[in-house]
Amino acid sequence: MALGSCELDLARGLLLRDGKPVALRSKAFDLLTYLSRNVGRVATKSELMSAVWPDVFVTEDSLTQAVRELRKALHDESQTIIRTVAKRGYILSVFDTPEQERSGQPSVAVLRFSNEGAPEDTPLVDGFAEDIVNALARFGTVVVLARNSGFAFVSDSASDWRAVGDSLGATYLVRGRATTRADGMRVTISLVAASTGGVLWSDTFSASGGEIFDIQEEIARRVVNRLVARLDDAGIKHATPKPPDSLAAYELLLRGLARLRGYGDDDNEAARALFQAAVEKDPTYALAHSYIALADLIIGGYAEASPALLDSVIDRGECAVTLAPEEPRCHRVLAQALISARRFDAAEHHLQRALDLNPYDADTIAQMGFLLTMRGRPLEALAALDSAIRINPIHPDWYHYDRAIAQYSVGDYKAALVSMSKVPSKTPWRLTRLAGCHAQLGDLKEAQRIIAEVKRIAPDYSPLQFAQTGIAYEHESDVEHLVAGVAKALAAYEEQP
Repeated sequence: MALGSCELDLARGLLLRDGKPVALRSKAFDLLTYLSRNVGRVATKSELMSAVWPDVFVTEDSLTQAVRELRKALHDESQTIIRTVAKRGYILSVFDTPEQERSGQPSVAVLRFSNEGAPEDTPLVDGFAEDIVNALARFGTVVVLARNSGFAFVSDSASDWRAVGDSLGATYLVRGRATTRADGMRVTISLVAASTGGVLWSDTFSASGGEIFDIQEEIARRVVNRLVARLDDAGIKHATPKPPDSLAAYELLLRGLARLRGYGDDDNEAARALFQAAVEKDPTYALAHSYIALADLIIGGYAEASPALLDSVIDRGECAVTLAPEEPRCHRVLAQALISARRFDAAEHHLQRALDLNPYDADTIAQMGFLLTMRGRPLEALAALDSAIRINPIHPDWYHYDRAIAQYSVGDYKAALVSMSKVPSKTPWRLTRLAGCHAQLGDLKEAQRIIAEVKRIAPDYSPLQFAQTGIAYEHESDVEHLVAGVAKALAAYEEQP
């Protein structure tokens, strides 16, 4: 978002001038963030004080000081960007500011949803659509236009979506229809490419039972996770045809994420190279730094990585969090590195911070489940993973692996086998875990066969060493439990004629 000579980048948690960060205290930035999400609307003083200082009693002097700091940072001496509305509050206006060159990050507008139920349900439908606006903004994947902009258009009132996109300056439009019933809610969502008017994705969500607001929350989480996934996919497709030298840092990040999700032999190295190229274009790009750290962690084998590599990964992860303290994905990646280093309290702190910043992110919920397993709380872990899968049913394959680890920990070896069978890779560590499950179930012939396959594809790999050090359990009893299953499988293999 262009603000005079500056650019507000919510995805990275930065105010930039000429591409360089402008120093702001955290509360001043929080105030600017809130105003930016309510562009063109008067935010009252009490509203702003509640939003920026939610748990602290402050006087209007604190608000006045923060506004003064923002105006100084924005060079807004004329008060045309942050305007004072006498006896009411402040309003952020971007309409008179010069346009800045776009970084390549797309923008999305959530249009007002059509209410297909009773007229008196319109406030509920509007509130649901506004929840989508707020939830998308928390992900930081795209620039989310303010509610008052998107709600100027009703989802079913126009057919020329290209014209709507042009008028809003939006790359994508979210359209919706909702019906509230006595027992729940039904919502149909479409994601539209504004440049063509074509529908990229559409789905229907419904829920019944319980309180209507609980149902709204459940549907909102599921909708937002699918929208974010499709927005990422659409961005990747948009960037892929271009040569790397012409790509913006954001597009390089998207291409790197596409490779990181693959299971090819060189996918992780290729992803890291793309993330590195993004950092070279923008050295302050926090997410690119985070994903370099994640790629290094994956390549290094997570908990099997050397202490020196883990230190390097954690250093880069901490750098990313410093660059963008309000970006939940940076906290999540740092937490993964801290788990591998067996720094569990710090990992839980950063995962909880990620959830505080974005409670809608199913990946963070699932990652919390993995941490709970590592900390010896597999039943709580399964509950978290169930929640993540419910709100993101078309999820990455690593959800299955994390679920299998928790199921093994509670002794449900059959369920662990089912979960592990859904992981497509044929890696030694996956086969080792499968062999351990079969051995615990007494199926020693199958355990023998799988260990033989491990020996064939990775003759220098040690299943027992993996069981002893390859998973970052906090408690020795969990390590011994895994070692017991793998040791049974190895004994059966060694005893065969």
